[in-house]
Amino acid sequence: MYIRSTGLGKTLLQCKVASVECSAVVPATLEPPEKDKNETTRILMTLSVIAPVTWTVRAFLEPADVRQLIGCVIKNPKTLLKAIRLLIFGGGYSSLVVASGGGEKKS
Repeated sequence: MYIRSTGLGKTLLQCKVASVECSAVVPATLEPPEKDKNETTRILMTLSVIAPVTWTVRAFLEPADVRQLIGCVIKNPKTLLKAIRLLIFGGGYSSLVVASGGGEKKS
């Protein structure tokens, strides 16, 4: 998976999904909610950024986000078909390679 961020300029991050789980942890603290508070259950997707830096990114999908994803698939069935085809036949390896290391020039 590749991620681009406007805050990182033209940097392209290469990532892998480490885990996906339903969780009620508080996103701000990454700790379980207090006993007297009811926290919304969210889908927690943990991504491992592997190049050009090593980071762990946690994305909390709210119920509205999941509804939007499902709505997108329903409105664009070709997207679902392409995803199923990718799962069945595989996508191979990307020709895109993210170079790690400093901006050294080779002569």
